[in-house]
Amino acid sequence: MTHKIVYPFTAIIGQDLMKLALILNAVNPKIGGVLIRGMKGTAKSTAVRAIADILPEIQYIKSCSFNCNPSDPKEMCHTCQEKYQNNQIDESDIDSKKMRVITLPINATEDRVVGTIDIKRALKEGLKFLEPGILAEAHRNILYIDEVNLLADNVADILLDSAAMGLNIIEREGISFHHPSSFILVGTMNPEEGNLRPQLLDRFGLCSDVERIKDVDKRVQIVRNVEEFQNKPHLFLKKFEKEQKKLRSKILNAKKLLNQVTISEDFLKKIAKTCIIFQIDGHRADITITRTAKTLAALDGRDEIIEEDIKIAAKLALTHRLRKLPFEDQTLDENDIEKIFAEQEEEKIDQNKIYENENDHQILNIKQEVFEIDKNVKADNIIQNKKIRKIMNTSGQRIIHPTTSVRGKYIGGQKPRDFDIPISHDIALNETINEAALEPENRDAIKNGGKLTVKEDHIHIKKRMGKSSYLIVFCVDASGSMGVNSRMEVIKGTIFSILQSNYVYRDKVSLIVFRNEKAEIILPPTRSTDLAYKLLKEIRTGGTTPLVAGLLKAMDVALEETRKKTGYTPLIILLTDARGNVYYNDPIDDILKAGEQIAKYSIGTIIIDVEDSNLKLEICKKLAKFANAAYYHINNLNQENLSQILTSEGILERIK
Repeated sequence: MTHKIVYPFTAIIGQDLMKLALILNAVNPKIGGVLIRGMKGTAKSTAVRAIADILPEIQYIKSCSFNCNPSDPKEMCHTCQEKYQNNQIDESDIDSKKMRVITLPINATEDRVVGTIDIKRALKEGLKFLEPGILAEAHRNILYIDEVNLLADNVADILLDSAAMGLNIIEREGISFHHPSSFILVGTMNPEEGNLRPQLLDRFGLCSDVERIKDVDKRVQIVRNVEEFQNKPHLFLKKFEKEQKKLRSKILNAKKLLNQVTISEDFLKKIAKTCIIFQIDGHRADITITRTAKTLAALDGRDEIIEEDIKIAAKLALTHRLRKLPFEDQTLDENDIEKIFAEQEEEKIDQNKIYENENDHQILNIKQEVFEIDKNVKADNIIQNKKIRKIMNTSGQRIIHPTTSVRGKYIGGQKPRDFDIPISHDIALNETINEAALEPENRDAIKNGGKLTVKEDHIHIKKRMGKSSYLIVFCVDASGSMGVNSRMEVIKGTIFSILQSNYVYRDKVSLIVFRNEKAEIILPPTRSTDLAYKLLKEIRTGGTTPLVAGLLKAMDVALEETRKKTGYTPLIILLTDARGNVYYNDPIDDILKAGEQIAKYSIGTIIIDVEDSNLKLEICKKLAKFANAAYYHINNLNQENLSQILTSEGILERIK
């Protein structure tokens, strides 16, 4: 077996906060893991895999599949607990090995994660045996999820339960079983590829945002190190061997000292007040900061916490817990923490000061005007009874439907249709065995202690249910006329409200802006609503209206999504007054032809016309007819009437 050489942890240049977060979890797994966020190519995955080489060894019971701890019954399965209580575990049953990084594939199914029936033994012997899954391997190790924000919801739910309880509970296919599954959860993600569910986000004890290195000398050294590692890996490892051993020794010493570290009552109060001032929900942050501060002290060889430990711990533990909803310009700055501690010393805490930043919404505008986002636009109490657009199925409501995807929720079994049984990994074993057991010859065989015979007619496959998702393509007119009467401000506010709803339902969103002589994809299809909000703020208004260019660009985005067969249903939302139109051949004919193409490909479209009623050309109304689109006219655009339209179309949900 070929041993894969891993890049040494101490050779990673920069990203000190990320490396510290990983080391802290290696010393104290009770911190609860770490989430590493950053752009591609910033050594996120490299650091996680490299930490394995400096992790300490663990003792385990050799005959067990769950890495049971021979000295702690709480970290044992039922079988090992019985042996422990009966003094049946001796030195010959115990061995040691290094902690491992167990990688969870992004397309992993529930069966692979939780564990399932051992199909071979079930079919051959007629008995149900558990085949352990990834959560069994991960017990007392590191569970690593690359691109954690793209993880299927049903798998994420399982991880939430296991991380919270330290147990993996299996209730499926006639089996009821549980085993310990306590692991360090490490996830990496690129924020531009989508957000992470708040429930899963809070399960990570610490979070580190990784940014690109701007220092030229450091970037040059990174290139040299990578080239040297690729060409002469063994020599490169030897070069950092001393530093690796030094760090490993430091971690082991910190683990021994950890339980002796104390924290004063005054510091505990400072931690609590800090979490209150930052408006952190729950108490997990308080606990995490305390544990992290203790670990920092142990890592530094101290048995008492100092104020600097708490500041660093707060930076790591609060970064991802700051806001209840996305889209709020709220970041954790070290100066904020310093300010809070200074104010606590003076007992003059002003909870509002840390959120004041007069420059947050001041965007320099040289040529075009930039409008604010009206955050008062909400979908509350606008329309009680929504109209569901059945023809184009553009309702914003999530639809539960059968799916053949392995990412769907397993709910039972069903007879297969056009199903290749020999190569299938999706057989519903419980239903299959039950069907076979009803056969008279199998009943007799079971009574006499014989084997169960399973025929092709008995085979059932797993029935799964999935949720529909949408790609909402905002096609926004940013011409000069849209700046009248704060139109753009209201439009931005409405999109802001839609993005909040989109955040809940995990749809994708794209943003297209057209002005002057071209249309531009400001935001390609993504689930990263934080990025969408950031770019939404920066839309400039001014110039003419290239409406056709905007429509064609929106069609391209929608059709590309359809061609990729991603499962997302595209929906175009056009907001324009169609004035000052830039055309190719004929100003009206070009637009109507674009509408015909939209209808031809059956792309769901909602047109919101904000043309002034005193000078009506009704271009958008004609476009809606040719495009088979829903059409609304708003004379005086404001938050209420625009929200009312989108709520009636099912795009805005009532925010509770």
